[in-house]
Amino acid sequence: MTQVQRLLSFTKKYSIRFAVAVILMAVVGACEALTALLIVPVFDRLFVDAGSGPILLFKWPFDGHPIYLQNFLPHWVHNVWTVVAISAIAVFLMKGVAEYFGTYFVNFVGLSVVRDLRNQLYARLVDQSMAFFGRNSTGKLMSTITSDTDKVQTAVSQASADLLREVFTLVGLFSVAIYLDWRLSLASLVMMPLIIFPSSRIGEYIRHSSRRSQDKMAELNQILQESFSGIRIVKAFVMESFEIGKFKAATQRLLKATLRMVRADAATGPVMELLGVVTIAGLLFYARNQILHHGQTTGSFVAFLYALIKMYEPIKRLTGINNQFQQAAGASQEVFRYLDVSSEIADRPGAVTLSGFDREIVFDHVDFSYESNVPLLGDVNLRIAKGEVVALVGSSGAGKTTLANLIPRFFDVTRGRILIDGHDIREVTLNSLRAQIGMVTQENILFNDTVLNNVCYGHAAPDLPAMEAGLRHRRRRARAATFRRAKATPRHRPRFAQEPAAAHSR
Repeated sequence: MTQVQRLLSFTKKYSIRFAVAVILMAVVGACEALTALLIVPVFDRLFVDAGSGPILLFKWPFDGHPIYLQNFLPHWVHNVWTVVAISAIAVFLMKGVAEYFGTYFVNFVGLSVVRDLRNQLYARLVDQSMAFFGRNSTGKLMSTITSDTDKVQTAVSQASADLLREVFTLVGLFSVAIYLDWRLSLASLVMMPLIIFPSSRIGEYIRHSSRRSQDKMAELNQILQESFSGIRIVKAFVMESFEIGKFKAATQRLLKATLRMVRADAATGPVMELLGVVTIAGLLFYARNQILHHGQTTGSFVAFLYALIKMYEPIKRLTGINNQFQQAAGASQEVFRYLDVSSEIADRPGAVTLSGFDREIVFDHVDFSYESNVPLLGDVNLRIAKGEVVALVGSSGAGKTTLANLIPRFFDVTRGRILIDGHDIREVTLNSLRAQIGMVTQENILFNDTVLNNVCYGHAAPDLPAMEAGLRHRRRRARAATFRRAKATPRHRPRFAQEPAAAHSR
């Protein structure tokens, strides 16, 4: 399944809104086609013979049944100028309303998809093991959740709205062009391979450039995270200049990667305009002969030329939309790569719930090594009874923290087993195991939340919002009581403020 197909799978829960958006964008395309058809009576009737006769809009291609503008208006509206003016206003009004609501619904679906994608990605990353976070830097993970998904958001919201609008506009205008002159329409399709081939090659280059640019952005986020988190060490060793130079080098690499993508994206516009001018020049030469030999009216040719010029605008925009989708495809590779990663530490099938801690913790011939396969702990045997206080003493890097991290299963042992009340901790659920453990880490972290929530972190308290509301209520009552006491206290002017005046009067 490609990245685009996986992204589209997220839209299933919003299928009704997406279907409404598609219908509304189809109405926009139909209005563009009607605008082109309205040009014919403007040149052939208003500028030649206005009168009050029927105004032909088009004929059905299969049975040739004529459709007149008067069919859509009251019978008492018969003046040609009035009929065309009211029709033009109605078409543009309908197009504006359909485009507004269609764009809103497409963006609603796109932004909701990105929200679901971010939530799913964050949930998957948080559920990973500590070994996973050791292999992947924090800056890179943050860049994936923010920067990479931003590229996806642009594609599935704004670019998707533009895609639907331009595709239906292109279909409607091409139908008008076929209706007016099918030979000339098919001849203009000769230019299509010249448009599709360079657009596809440029889009492929943009996809790879986008991936490189996102990687450089992840590198930049990693430098920011490391320097800000370790700012005390940076200042202690007077390494500010070194970190600034490293940051400048990273931004320069990001600039070069982004400029490659910009150069490719900027090349699509001039190529499309050059091909469009060549096509229109040939059509003008053809139309001159057609009008002179009465093979085509002025109105029909102007309408055909309008439709053709308006067709090249959607084609040009579609190449830009393709570039945006290619950028999103490059960015989504890393997103889906993380979504496909399974957690190394998970509940085994049939895991039991650890109801409590009653007797002892036992390390039974425990070996452990990180991914480098360098043994850190070897044949550790340890028994800790309930109520007993045990201190692990050793040099830095001896494995004290690693030994403690094995109990809540931040890592799994390489050999042996750890027992709590006779239960192998790999055979109990993670939630029930970690619910029995309290931990104070070497690095203290305060979450960006209230003091109450930081203190209660880790306790699922259903009444926590109520506790906060009660705390705010008590604070308001205390402030109100303080205000009432201050108001009730009589304010006397100090006597020494009056004495100078009295002395002066004496």
